[in-house]
Amino acid sequence: MFSEITNHIHPILVHFPIALIIIGLCYDLVLAVKNRSLLPKQGAWLWVIAAAGAWLAVLTGPEEDARGNTTYLDIHSTLADFTAWVVTVLALWRLWQIIRGNKPFVKTFLVAYLVLSIASGALVLGTGYYGGKMVYTDGVGVKANGTMVNPPKP
Repeated sequence: MFSEITNHIHPILVHFPIALIIIGLCYDLVLAVKNRSLLPKQGAWLWVIAAAGAWLAVLTGPEEDARGNTTYLDIHSTLADFTAWVVTVLALWRLWQIIRGNKPFVKTFLVAYLVLSIASGALVLGTGYYGGKMVYTDGVGVKANGTMVNPPKP
């Protein structure tokens, strides 16, 4: 049972940062439109957990299953790396603002923050799209009756 979980840790973990990034983005957009500002403390935990989850998803990606089996691995990995970095920057920016006294994001900083947030949403959706292509189009990591559908190439 334990090996079954560890073999599937990436698909188990990957859904959490996807959900948290999209929820964090929507939360920030609603607050920003409603208040014309955004307090860094509001929803900061979403971005911190999303950043941690994004890095865990990157670190657990089973590249050895995909090498030689798909043309989508490079773009998926690149988008995943960019996603993790952008979300980390967002989380650190929020934490820095909290340390500095929770000064709200307004005007130029609010727009810059929201552009970066929207970019993180686009990046995570692109990453998920290409991850899905690897699984559902190329059968990477998929077993049927205990046999790999598309076994790794040496």
